[in-house]
Amino acid sequence: MIKKDRQSVDKQYFIPMEVTNETMRDFGINHDDLVWTKIGNRRVRAIMVPVTKEQYYEFMRPLWREDKRSQRAVPAVSLDKLYDENEYEVADDTDIEENYMKKLLVEELNKALDELDEVDRVIMDLFGKGSTETEIGVVIGMSQKGVNKRKRKIFERLKNRLKDYR
Repeated sequence: MIKKDRQSVDKQYFIPMEVTNETMRDFGINHDDLVWTKIGNRRVRAIMVPVTKEQYYEFMRPLWREDKRSQRAVPAVSLDKLYDENEYEVADDTDIEENYMKKLLVEELNKALDELDEVDRVIMDLFGKGSTETEIGVVIGMSQKGVNKRKRKIFERLKNRLKDYR
């Protein structure tokens, strides 16, 4: 029991504070002090601010609540109810098997993206939003060429992972 109390006393709590390029410049924050972290559902560059246990829990509770809400299951809907409430006809040229395979491919792609390193996920996220390699490099602190090489490696890994689903 004493050991448990000692661990809780020794534990240090930190909360992330988002940092922009302007904040770094104005306050003289060193780039090496930054970490990529998640605040809510956003990935951001931040510095970790030491706080008390009470401050930490006060900061984190709303984020935890939001995360828990998003994880709650959607109520099941019956096929009969959908059919009765909607006038839906399946086109003759619809290939159910092809649509199912596409769905499996998208699910596997999402799993593969979730398993990437944090920097790789940021690269893919920004690339998906239309950012150039130079813009991505500025955000993550790499050269354009470094981003290009890393992006090609990511695509190759994803391609290899998804080849069984084609």
